[in-house]
Order: sequence, then structure tokens, then C-alpha cells
Amino acid sequence: MATSTQSSMPTKKGKITVYFLAAPEDEEQTKAVKKYLSPVVRNSEIPIEILSDFEIPPGQDINEYKLQLYDADIVLAFISADFINDDQTYIRTQKVIERYNNDETIMLPILVRNCMWKSTPFVNLPLLPKNTQPLNNKQFWNSEDDALTSVVNDIYESINEFSYNNVESVEDDVVVEEASKADISELLSEMEITEPTADPTPASSLADSEIDVPDSTEALADQVEEVVEAKQTKAPIVEEEPIIEKKPIVEKEAKKETVKPRERKKIANVDMQVDWRKKYYRRVLWKRALAFFLDQILTTVPLFFIGSILGGVGWSAFASEEVIMDETAELTMNDWFFFIIIPMLLYFVVSAVVESSKYKGTFGKLIMKMEITDRQGNRIGFFRAFFRNILRFFMGYLYLLVIPFIIQIFTYRKYKKLFHDQISYTVVGERLKKEKHVK
Repeated sequence: MATSTQSSMPTKKGKITVYFLAAPEDEEQTKAVKKYLSPVVRNSEIPIEILSDFEIPPGQDINEYKLQLYDADIVLAFISADFINDDQTYIRTQKVIERYNNDETIMLPILVRNCMWKSTPFVNLPLLPKNTQPLNNKQFWNSEDDALTSVVNDIYESINEFSYNNVESVEDDVVVEEASKADISELLSEMEITEPTADPTPASSLADSEIDVPDSTEALADQVEEVVEAKQTKAPIVEEEPIIEKKPIVEKEAKKETVKPRERKKIANVDMQVDWRKKYYRRVLWKRALAFFLDQILTTVPLFFIGSILGGVGWSAFASEEVIMDETAELTMNDWFFFIIIPMLLYFVVSAVVESSKYKGTFGKLIMKMEITDRQGNRIGFFRAFFRNILRFFMGYLYLLVIPFIIQIFTYRKYKKLFHDQISYTVVGERLKKEKHVK
């Protein structure tokens, strides 16, 4: 994950515009972040305007208001599975990425809810919070206030740096303007010195003097230009260096030294792919397919083998001696229970126990660094995990019949979810650190 600070550009609007770009499902999170950003807005050196899709003023044209996203200085992207899957949000994100690639805006992704964000182009940006913990991860954050305070502190650093760079730019313009005024004053003084002072020259002979008295503003400008040209042709004299030019520069250098700890190393933006979602879905599907394959090797086969042994022992204990010795006897429903149902139940129970534990995933998902939660980021219960594994097991093998696989393709295009995730209301995301947040 990239950790470099994005380069910032001076704003020409006299204020900083921050736009919250989020899916409709994350409206409450945007309002909470805005609330915690209030002190930053009040104390900023440059006025800050915060805009979002969820607080459009009454009477304002909605489409026209949303176009302000493409003029914003800073865009906060609230990353979640819904943010990635929402088509309208995706289209708008593409245009923001184009502006980001052209250094026209700063883009800050905020991980609201866990998802497969490492397969998105946002992995190239400094993700907030900096510890890469979703705001709704109750196993990490001590409270909601703890999570919001942490992410707002990170946002504050970016806005503060942006504000400082703009103030510095304005101060540079003031210094240049003052230096220009000093140069003009020096030139006018030089013109006055070249005028003869011994015997006052009569007005009638002013035309023959070294400096003509200008009778208009244009004449004065021409005269200043002539002096400038004459000054440029003279050999440089060290002792006559203008002191007035050095003073503001020295002051500016001293000022920079005092704020040096606030400066950050600016690294050029890493261009992001605009049309990124197709590649994202391919990566996620391949990653999950590989996790499913690893589960078959590491979980299904061993558990079915152990279950078959246990089933055989149980069948031997309950079956009659005649049935055991008769090799031509057909298996009854009780026999199928021991040799098929028991191994499958063992597989479902073990998988559900692991998924509902602190590991939040089967062995295949642990290897691929993924975890399973509900839509609020909480650990799922045993019975939900049990039901999910039954669906996952049968759907995985039904895909071999082609028709269920084709149906899954069409439903995935609409809902962006696999059958067992959609029915069990679960989300697969990146594996998170387990330690508790320390203030």
C-alpha cells in the first residue's frame, strides 16, 4: 500500500472545497465524519466548504449540485463493498480519477467497511485510517468515537498541508509584489539623482537637460523603461546591491525554517486506471476460486476421509452381522447416513466453527488473507456460518452443470454477489489485524 503524500496544488477560489463521495448505504458515516471535522473547518486558515450528495440544499438542482464534485480540491472516497458495486458511484469515481491523474484534485480513500479493497486502484493511495482498519471494525476500535477521531486526525493533516501550501503561495505573491514596488522606487530615486542640482536650470532650457520632465503618465513609463535598460547594460557593482531586495527574501527563508517540521516530501502521483472495476472483479473471483480449491484439499478431503472412518465404525456397530458379511447386499438409507451424511455434517460443522471463530474464515481463506463478516463488519454466528457452508458446498458443485453457473453470472452482474453471500448476508473482505487499538 502506498504511503506517500499526494502533491497539492494552489486553489484559485480563495477556499478549499472538500466533497464526500460515497454510496447511499454509507450516508450515516459521511454525516459522522463531517460532524467530527467541524473543528478543522472552523480553525482552518483558508475557508473550507464541505459538500456531499446527502445534504443538498432545498431548491438546489440536484444534478447541478453534484457536478461540484468535479471542481473539488479534495475528494474523500468512502470505500466499502457498496461503493465498489454501485454503478452510479463508479461512473463518478472514474471522472474523479481522471482529475487525480491530471493533478487537478487530491483523492483520499477512507475505509468505511471491510471489502476486497486491495484489489482496487485505491491501494496506490494512502488509505485512511492509516492503520487500514475499517471504521466499523468493533473488534479493533474501542468505540465509534475512537474510530472517527483517528480518521479525522488523518484528514486534518492532509487539509492542513493543503492550506499551508496555499497560504505559502499567497505570501510568495505578496513578497514578489513588494519587491517589484521596491524596484520601481529605486528606479525613480535613481532618476531624481541624475537630475542636476548645482545651478537650477531654467524652465526654458529643460529640454536640453539629461532628464526630461514628463508631461504625462505614458512619458514617465517610457522614461522608467529607458532607465531600466540603461541599468541592465551597466557592469554589476557589488557594493551597490539593492538591500531592499534581500530583506523580504531573508525573511521568507527564516519563515520557511520555522515551519520546516510541517513540510512533507512531495512525491508525484501514481496514475490510477480509470476503468478498473472489471479487472477488480476478475482478481476477486480468481482469489476466491483459489481459496475454494484450497479448502477442498485442506478441509473437504481430510474431513470426508475422517468422516468415512467414523461412519464405517458407526455402521459396523449398528448394522447386523448378516448385512456386514453379505457383499451383495445393497446399501439402505441408514447405510447412506453413515457413509455420506456423517462426513458431510462433519465438514459443515468444522467449517462453521472456524468461520464463526476469531479467525473468521476457513483454511483456504486464511491462506489467501481473507475473512468473512456480516455487512456491519461483525463476526458471524455459528448457525449462519453453517447455513452459508451448505449453500457454498452445493453451489460450488452445481456450477459444474453449467446452467447454475450461467444463472450466477447474470445475477452477479446485477447484485455483484455470489449466491451464498447474497442469501446469508455475508461479506468477504481483506484479513485485518486482531490487536486492539491503543490511543
